[in-house]
Amino acid sequence: MSALGVGIAHPAFPHQINKVWEMIEEKPSDITKLFWSLGMIPMQMSDNWSFVLDVLFCGLTLSATRYHESSNMPFWKIDKYVRKLLGPNPFRAHDVIGAKGANYLTWSCLNDLSKHYGDLYTPTDTLVERKNSGSNWYPLNHLRPMVNWTLNSEEMTEFETWILGSLFQMTSLLLKENRSHLSTMNAIGELCAQFRHGVLSTIRTFGTQSALGIVESYHKLHPKAKNVAWYPETFRQIDSVEWQQLYVNAEHDGKIAVITISRESYNHDVNEELNRAIDWLKSENIDNVILTGDFHLSTQMTGADTSEFYPALSDVEEGYQIAYQWSKTARRLNDEFKNSVGFINGKRALGGMLELMLHCHYLVALDNTDVGAPEVTLPVVPGMELCHWSFRKAKAEDRPKIVQMLIEGNFIKAKDAVGWLVDYTGNINDCIKMAWKLANEGELVLPKRIVEEKPLVEIPADMNNITQTDNNVLINARIAILNNIRKSCEATLSEAIMIQARNSAQFMLSKECWNGFVGNDFVKTMEV
Repeated sequence: MSALGVGIAHPAFPHQINKVWEMIEEKPSDITKLFWSLGMIPMQMSDNWSFVLDVLFCGLTLSATRYHESSNMPFWKIDKYVRKLLGPNPFRAHDVIGAKGANYLTWSCLNDLSKHYGDLYTPTDTLVERKNSGSNWYPLNHLRPMVNWTLNSEEMTEFETWILGSLFQMTSLLLKENRSHLSTMNAIGELCAQFRHGVLSTIRTFGTQSALGIVESYHKLHPKAKNVAWYPETFRQIDSVEWQQLYVNAEHDGKIAVITISRESYNHDVNEELNRAIDWLKSENIDNVILTGDFHLSTQMTGADTSEFYPALSDVEEGYQIAYQWSKTARRLNDEFKNSVGFINGKRALGGMLELMLHCHYLVALDNTDVGAPEVTLPVVPGMELCHWSFRKAKAEDRPKIVQMLIEGNFIKAKDAVGWLVDYTGNINDCIKMAWKLANEGELVLPKRIVEEKPLVEIPADMNNITQTDNNVLINARIAILNNIRKSCEATLSEAIMIQARNSAQFMLSKECWNGFVGNDFVKTMEV
C-alpha cells in the first residue's frame, strides 16, 4: 500500500467466491463495507511485504519440500502426513488450484520474502524445478506403490520438526510485525490455509517451552534459518488474554455481558475459552449475558467440529468426556446467570452449536435462520443434551416436532420453531433489541421456558409422521437416537447428563459411525 499509494484487497479464501479478503487500508473503505454487506469476510491487515495467508500457505509448502529433499519421501506421502499433523495438504492443493499457476505464485511469494527476511524463505531447488516445469506434484492418476510404510517414532519427530519448526518460526515474524489481530491471524490459518486448528492455537497447545524447543531443533536441521527472522520473545506472551481468547470474546457494561464465538464449529478450544469467559464474567459479578456468534468471522454456526470425534471412534471414554464436559459448559449458561440469551445472528445454527444456544434461558434468532440437528445423517448421536434438554423445555404436544427434527435431520426455519425451540424471531434490528431487553428484564418481557428436572413421562413414540427409509445405516442411527431420547428423558436432569453422554459415546464405536462421514473422514485424514 505504501509503495502503490492505494488500498489493497487480497482474495484469500481458496475458492472462486473469494469469501475472505485481506484488506490493507488506513480505514475501512466503501469496498470493505460492501464486502461485509454481501456476507464476505474482510480482514484488516498491516502493510507488509506479504499477506498472512501467503506466509502460512506458501511457507507450509516450502517446509514440505525441504523435508522431501532431506528424506526423499514422495510428495503424496508427505501430503498425507501433513494432513494428519495440521489439516491441509500443500501439494494436492497446488494440483487442485492448478499446478502451473500455483507453483509460480508460491515460488514468487517465497522468493520475495527471502529478499527481505533471509534463508528461512528461500525456495528449494525442488520448488524452483516445479515452478519452471509447471508439472503436478501427484503422480498420474494418483498411483501409489504396492508396498507401503509408516514412519517410526524417531522419524515422526524429525518430520514434525521440519514442518512445525519452520511454520512456528514464520509465525513469530507475523507476530513481531503485528500483521493482524491474533484472532484474525489464527482464523486465516483455518479459513484460508485449511489448518484443522489455527497456527496460534496449535502453538498455544504446545506451550512456550515446547514451541521454542521445536524451532531450536529445526535450526539443527536447517542452520541457515537460525539467525534470520526468528523472534522467540513473541511466544512468551502465550499466557496473555489475547493468546488465551482466540475464539471467544467477552465484554460487559457493568450489568449485561456479551459473549461472542468467532469459530463456526465447536471444539475443545472454544469450550475452554468459553469457560474462561464465564469465569471472568462471574468474577466481575455479571448476572445477565447474551451469547452469540461473532458478527464478522462466524456468519454461521455449523455444529461440532467432527475432527474432535476421532479419538472417540476407538475409545468410549474419549467420547464420553467430550459429550459430558461440553454439556457441563453449556449448563453453566442456564445455572450461573439470572438471564441468559442465545442470539443466532447468522445463516444457521446446527447440531452442537444449537445445543449450546438452547441452554440459554431464551433463544432469539433471525426469521429465516436455519436451525436443526443433522447428526443422524453423519451418523452420530447428539451428545450436548439435545435429546432431552429440548424436550424438558417444550410442552408435551410440541415434543413430536423435536423427535421429527432429530430423526429426519432436516433444517427448520427459526420462525417455524417459535414456542417449542426458539423464543423470538424477527429481523436483525428487532432481534438485537429483543436480546438486549431479555438480558436486562427477563420475564418482564417473556416468560422463561423452564427446564423440567423430574423424569418425563410423555415421550412420543409415534413414528407415523417420520419419512420412511430402507437405508440400514440411517435406520440404526435413528434407533440409537430414539434410545438416547427415551433413556435420558426418563431420568432426572442431574442423571441425564451422564446417560446421554454415555449413549453418544457408545455409538461412536459402531460400524455405522465408522462407515459414515466421521469414520471416513478419520481414515482419509489420519491414516497413512
